[in-house]
Amino acid sequence: MKRFLAENKLILLFIVAATIAAAALFKFVIHPAYTNSSSRLYTSSLGHPNILRKTGKPIPVKITQPKTETIQHFILGEGTCSSQPILVPIVPMAVITDVLVKEGDTVTKGQPLATLDSSKAQIKYNSAKLAVSTAEAELQRVRLGSAYVLAQERPEVEKINLAALEKQVSFAKEQLDRFEKAFKQGVISKVKLLESRTNYTKLAEQLAQAKLSTTMAEEGVEQSLKIAENSVDDTKQALAHREEELKAYQILSPADGIIDRVLINPGEYNQDSGKPGFLIASGLWFDGYFDQSEFPHIKTGQTAKISLESYPGQQFPATINAIKPIVSFNTGGPEISRPLRPRGSGSPEWAATFKTKINFDSQQSTENIIPGMTGFARLSVTRESLTVPRSAVLSISAGSALVYLVPDPSAENPAWKIQSVRVGKVTESYAEILSGLTSADQVMIDGHWTLQKEDKIKVQQP
Repeated sequence: MKRFLAENKLILLFIVAATIAAAALFKFVIHPAYTNSSSRLYTSSLGHPNILRKTGKPIPVKITQPKTETIQHFILGEGTCSSQPILVPIVPMAVITDVLVKEGDTVTKGQPLATLDSSKAQIKYNSAKLAVSTAEAELQRVRLGSAYVLAQERPEVEKINLAALEKQVSFAKEQLDRFEKAFKQGVISKVKLLESRTNYTKLAEQLAQAKLSTTMAEEGVEQSLKIAENSVDDTKQALAHREEELKAYQILSPADGIIDRVLINPGEYNQDSGKPGFLIASGLWFDGYFDQSEFPHIKTGQTAKISLESYPGQQFPATINAIKPIVSFNTGGPEISRPLRPRGSGSPEWAATFKTKINFDSQQSTENIIPGMTGFARLSVTRESLTVPRSAVLSISAGSALVYLVPDPSAENPAWKIQSVRVGKVTESYAEILSGLTSADQVMIDGHWTLQKEDKIKVQQP
């Protein structure tokens, strides 16, 4: 035996070393890989959970509880510097005498841009002034009662006539009464009595007409005064209109901005009233386009940092001014008709974005920024949220996901179930839980990928 051991010493040493190496390999390499839930071997037909399932043994899983953490979420949106396009109309139909600005000029509100020939408008203005003077003179004539049209609207004259007729009627009545007495006494003839009655009747009729004329004159002159006063007001309004027309022959800038286009030239005749003569780019802001998934996280009043391609390394402070709550297939430029390259979902995706208006905080910092410059807007959002390890969340799609819960980990044969949750920010290390979990829940973080409906589990500490 000793001789055999001596002769095969090297062989024996080799066998011992091989055995130790095989044991070490099994313990430190094969067994960890076999029981590692993230390895390919684990999910194969000969994998660890499959063998445990066939032998009726529970599958080991690890659990943890959700944590409340402060999440800082950075949001990036692309876009362009924009301004408000303002069309400046040319209202008068006249010859353009001078254009005072050119494309690219900076203008201020009220600054003259062009002038037109106003000679015809000046003539109309002077005629309007004369019309006002004529109407005022006519009003004065009405007040004096000297206008030709007021021959029957002179209440003072009518009153004089009325008083005279009243006296004549009174005298004729007295005469008629005397003649009737005299006729009864046989002093005068019946012819004289009839003549007296006829005279009284005519004067009484004239008196009635005089009363009617007086009433008409008093009321008519009031209406004539109103007509004359209205005529004065009408001519004054026409004069004001002509005065405003004259102002339109000098084209003024309606706002501060930059002349984008000049659409007229000196010597041209503006034959279309209201035709645009200038295009002004007024104001400056950043139109930022963000992915639709960020809509719940962006609010007006949030601060932002703008980075422009024209000024690398610089960041311009800004504030979200307005949000357009409409999602469109837009990347910040023209609309697209085909999906973009895959973004991690395994298939092409559409650029579904919504638009925001972001105002630059400092006017001085934007002196060298012009409309059309492209860049990015960066926002930082901080919030307190429940989180779980990234490994706990499965089947993430459109903000929804699945987690595996263990209601009572201390039970002898713990049960488990699948829970649907809403997720927010997802990173390589954690997933934000918006709804579906509480901080007291027990969530599987390992060993649950291959679980089947009837599988038993054994809870291990993580």
